[in-house]
Amino acid sequence: MQITELKLKNFRNYENLSLCPDPGVNLFFGRNGSGKTNLLEAVHYAALGRSHRISNDANVVRYGEAGALSTIGVSTALGQREIAVRFHPGEMQKKEILIDGKKIQKFSDMMGCLRCVIFSPEDLGLIREGPSVRRRYLDMMISQISRRYFIALQQYRTGLDQRNAILKNLRTDPSAGKSLLGVFEEAIAEPAAEIIRERRRVISLLSEIAGETYCRISGTEEQLRIAYHSSVREEDHIAESLCRILRENREDDIRLGMTSVGPHRDDLILTLDRNLMKQFSSQGQVRTAALSMKLSQMKILTDDSGEEPVLLLDDVMSELDRKRRASLINEIRSFQTFITCADREDVDCEKVSRIWQVSAESGSASLTETEK
Repeated sequence: MQITELKLKNFRNYENLSLCPDPGVNLFFGRNGSGKTNLLEAVHYAALGRSHRISNDANVVRYGEAGALSTIGVSTALGQREIAVRFHPGEMQKKEILIDGKKIQKFSDMMGCLRCVIFSPEDLGLIREGPSVRRRYLDMMISQISRRYFIALQQYRTGLDQRNAILKNLRTDPSAGKSLLGVFEEAIAEPAAEIIRERRRVISLLSEIAGETYCRISGTEEQLRIAYHSSVREEDHIAESLCRILRENREDDIRLGMTSVGPHRDDLILTLDRNLMKQFSSQGQVRTAALSMKLSQMKILTDDSGEEPVLLLDDVMSELDRKRRASLINEIRSFQTFITCADREDVDCEKVSRIWQVSAESGSASLTETEK
């Protein structure tokens, strides 16, 4: 799977851009704020329908413009495809996604059309920050593998919102729909079971592959392990077990006004040589572990589809020593990769296929291809 063309119109600080990247490693360098990360964000929108760094789509529209457009041409084993994402903040339908010129009705219809994995400075939060960051990482990864998982997530979130609404009402009015709790508990149990089963399967693969990748990049024998901590301990009959746990927690949930157990509360536990990484790891170990998780995600997606995803690395080199930079480049040489950095000297350009300098003048970004 490769991106053959990227076209932007009024996207972030790009007024007009047409780029045909190399199938290998593509390097974009320039000053902070010049627009390097915006290129990766445009690719991420085409893959997952959302940004990797913001929740408000209106922010991607160039200042003073009514709308924006990101169009990606993709070459796959099945042929050429085009994915377009249109942004119209002032209209009722603020965002439209078109696959081969046809507007899709459900986000699930775009899953798998373009698969990508992104690493950005914010991804250090996979180790340091709270469970929601790790759940988001899991959900975005598995949604690219399984459309069933993506649909189960949507169903679960809808049912969870409805149960939480009843719980909040019950805090002030004990008779406000308590009998409906059981209905929504049963409604979310099956999608929750699908989510938990798939997370367990993928994390088992992720832990093994990430452990091996960590050793290669770091040049050490430190053992990285990743485990899934779930509200439901049972391996079988997950839906029935979750219903029972939800019933047992009803009174506590009413006092809280929210659902305290379920996939939305689960977490990943990361250890290095059996020590919790969140508490005991250095900055270098944290960065290497996060990178290892992302590169392992590449292998999992490749094994699932038979096609390598596109790899996006945002400002990844600056905090790595020379040895780890070289190890990382060796890991990614077979992928179509977009790398951004402030200083081109951070990357061994002999192993890079094409290089562009990103510049911004008067609020408008542009690319200039340079020699190695």
